[in-house]
Amino acid sequence: MSYYKKLANLNIDEIEPVAVSEIEKKRVKQHVMGVGAKKKIKVFKYMAVAATIALGATIGASFAVPSLASQIPFMNNIMSYFKDENSYTSNYSKFATSISQTQSSNGVSIMIEDAVFDGSSITISYAIETDKDLGTSPGMSSAFNVKGAEAIGAAGTIKKVNDTTYVGTEKITPTFRGSKPDRIEISWEPGAFKNLETDEFIAGDWHFAFEVSALENKSKLVNQSVTNHGVTVNIKSIETNGLSTVIHYEQVVEARILDKWPHVTAEIKSVQDDLGNSYSVDGNGGVSRDNGVSFEWSSTIKSIHPNAKSLTLVPVIYYSLGSGKGLETKEMDPITIELK
Repeated sequence: MSYYKKLANLNIDEIEPVAVSEIEKKRVKQHVMGVGAKKKIKVFKYMAVAATIALGATIGASFAVPSLASQIPFMNNIMSYFKDENSYTSNYSKFATSISQTQSSNGVSIMIEDAVFDGSSITISYAIETDKDLGTSPGMSSAFNVKGAEAIGAAGTIKKVNDTTYVGTEKITPTFRGSKPDRIEISWEPGAFKNLETDEFIAGDWHFAFEVSALENKSKLVNQSVTNHGVTVNIKSIETNGLSTVIHYEQVVEARILDKWPHVTAEIKSVQDDLGNSYSVDGNGGVSRDNGVSFEWSSTIKSIHPNAKSLTLVPVIYYSLGSGKGLETKEMDPITIELK
């Protein structure tokens, strides 16, 4: 059975609700599937708050799809609809690679405008044109895939801009065994879009494939940690480029905590430099290979102010019993990283 048919048969009333933060609501709003995983590793976009449909193994691609954007040019500067001056998206257009691929099927045209790979995550902007009603904020049944990725975390948003046009952005963070490639191959077969207000699906046959090179990064080893409430968070390193700063960190949970709370995740809640600048934090998800005892995470902020000498990060721990069974949060002590 195809993914969109599985979604069509999903009984939303049977999903137990759970209290989540506003950040988490934003992350899962568009994706009931959230992440895809392979083998026996766990990949999380922070707290699991809804039924998850696995996306399966990462697929390869031939990269022979022609660009049709010149024939159906219906949208440009898509990321301006999602721009946040405190986030890495504020500089997106300066560093994005033009993709300009458009495909039409079943009366629905999709255009991928551009994409950027900061060395850790890929952010993609796209638009949808259709005379069919997809609601105010539709979902999609199949996510982007990265060739060679062991697992993928993803989050995105689609929103309506007029009666026939929607814009979307997707941020995907692949996990690779060994070193990360300097150039990645991405494929996408959306399958169907769902009107979340009526549960109606618009299916089609779209196939995209493209490549994006990583931005040049400067890496700084950090290895500073804090331990509170049975959890240790260690900031391993930061990578900075003109677009963004990626914070790589790990968490380790004490066995006694996991006995009480089987699902524990740590999120970088806030980041501020010594100049007083605050940075919006965009979590990239994480991976565990030991059933939640330890996790490797990363978060993205905009490129650090060139005159900043330090960053102060505040992690927050989320403790969960599972779907609808309880959630607690605890703030950890701040960690200050010297930059110069």
